[in-house]
Amino acid sequence: MNTNVSEIAHLYEDFLRNKMLELSLELDSSNEQDEETVRRAAFLARHNYVKLRSFRAELGRLQFAVQDAGTPTVTIVVEDEKLSCDCPTKKPCRHQLAAMFTLYQYVDSLSQWLEDFRNKKSVQLRLLNEERTPESWLKLVQQVYRQNLYNQQKLNPYLLESIFSDMQQQIFRYTPLEREWSSMYQLFTHVALLSHTWKHLSTSTEASRSFYINFIEHEADKMKEFIRQCANKSRLFALDPFYESLQQVVNYFLLHQEGYFDERLTIYTLFWESMFQDKRSREAELLMLQNERHIADDVDINAVYAMFYIMLDKRDDFAAMLESIEAKQLLVWTDLAHFANRNGYDDMLAMIVRAMLPHVDAFINEWLATRYRSAFVNEFNELCKQINLTDEENELLFAASGMYGIQPYSRYLIKKERYIEWSALHQRFPSSLSYLELCGLRDMLEQKPEALLPLYHTLAMNEVNQKSRQHYKQAVRVWKKMKTAAKKSAKNEFWNDYVTTLKQSYKRLRALQEEIEKGNLML
Repeated sequence: MNTNVSEIAHLYEDFLRNKMLELSLELDSSNEQDEETVRRAAFLARHNYVKLRSFRAELGRLQFAVQDAGTPTVTIVVEDEKLSCDCPTKKPCRHQLAAMFTLYQYVDSLSQWLEDFRNKKSVQLRLLNEERTPESWLKLVQQVYRQNLYNQQKLNPYLLESIFSDMQQQIFRYTPLEREWSSMYQLFTHVALLSHTWKHLSTSTEASRSFYINFIEHEADKMKEFIRQCANKSRLFALDPFYESLQQVVNYFLLHQEGYFDERLTIYTLFWESMFQDKRSREAELLMLQNERHIADDVDINAVYAMFYIMLDKRDDFAAMLESIEAKQLLVWTDLAHFANRNGYDDMLAMIVRAMLPHVDAFINEWLATRYRSAFVNEFNELCKQINLTDEENELLFAASGMYGIQPYSRYLIKKERYIEWSALHQRFPSSLSYLELCGLRDMLEQKPEALLPLYHTLAMNEVNQKSRQHYKQAVRVWKKMKTAAKKSAKNEFWNDYVTTLKQSYKRLRALQEEIEKGNLML
C-alpha cells in the first residue's frame, strides 16, 4: 500500500505542489487555530493514521480514511483540484491536511514545508514592525498576545510573570536600531502588552492578589525607565503619531480595564507627569475625561480630575473637589499628595493633607487592614512634615493615628521640647528599649535625661514582675541605662538611694539580688 501511495503521489506531483502552495497562503501561522490544525495534521500523517481507502485513476479521485476521534473520509479530486471531508469543519480541516501531507512527503520534504509555514509568523511580525505606524505596532503586540496568552482563561498566577516576559522578548526582538525609535518602541509595546494582559489578573485569593500587585509594580518600574529614556531624547517629528496613539492607549487602560485601580492610576500618572507635559495635551485630556460616559465601575474619576487640576493649577475646581473627600478614598488621595509633592505643587499638597486629616481616624479604623495601618501612618506623617501643621492639627493627627502614630508623634514632641509628655506617652503605651530608640530615646537622653527616670523605672518594674532570672537580667540592663540618665542629670545621690531601696524592697528575691550585685549599679 505504501508503494501504491508513493506512485500516486509522483503521478500527481504538480497538483500536490500547487495545492500545498495554496494551503500555505490560505493558512495563517499567526492564527492559533490554523497553527493547531497544521500541527495535529502533521501528527496524523507522520504516525500513519492516514490510510488510502480507494483510488480511481480514470476519475483522478482518491479517498483516505483518517483515524482520529472518529474515522472521517477525505476525498481528493485531482482534476477539479478539490478537497472534501465528511467531518463538520468548514475550513480546511486537519483530516484534509493530513491526507495532503501523507501524499506530499513522497515528493518533497514535509519538514521543510512545516518549517517555512512556522517561519511566516516571524516574517509577518517583522513586516508589521518595519511599517513604523502605531497601528502596525499595536497589531504586532496583539499577534504575540493571541499566540501566547489569549486562550488561557484559567491562568496560574505564578506563570504570568514568565509568560509576560517571554511575550516581551518576542516583541523586543524587533526593536528598531535607531536610538530615537528604540525607547518609544519598547515603551509603546510594553504598555500595549500590559493592557492586553490585564484581563488575566483576576483572582479570588489574597495571595494571588499580592503576587499580581508585585508583578504590576515591577512592570511599572520598567515602564518608568522607558519613559525616562524617551524624555531624555530629542523628539522626532515622525514620533508625533505615536505620542497621540500612546495617549489613547493609556486612556483606555485607565478607564476601560477593570481591577487594581490604584495601580492603573499610578501607571497613568507616570505618563502624564513625565511624558505628556504640554498644557494643551493636558487640557485636551481633561476635557475628554469630562465628556467620557462609559468607564469601568471601579474608576474614581474625581481622583483623575484632581490630578489634572493640580497640573493645570485649577485651584478653585481643586478646592471644591476636596470638600467631597470620603474616608475610603484616602489611599488615592495619598498618591495624589505624593504627586503634588514630587512636582513642587506645595500649596496643593497642603490643601490635600489638611482635607485628609479629619478622615484619617475613620480610614485607619474602618477601611484599612490592621497590617497596613502602621505603614500608612508613617507615610502620612512624612507628607505632613512637608507642610507646617499647627499644634492643634498635630494633636488631631496623633489622636487619629492612635498607637500606630506613637513613633512620629514622639519625634514631634521632642521637636517641640515637650519632654515630660514624651515620657508620659511611653509610660502610657509601654514598649521595648529598641522601639524607644526609634522614637528618639537618644535625643531624650541628650536633651532631658531626668525626664527618662520615671519611664526607666516603669520598664524595669515590668521585668521584675515577671519573676524569672532572665527578666531580672533585662531589668538590670534597664537600670544601667537609668543610671546613665541619673548621672547625666546630676542626680547621683538620688540614684544611690534608689538602688539601696531596691535591694531592701526585694531582699527575698535572691536571684534578683545577685543580678543587681553583678550589675554594679551604685554611682
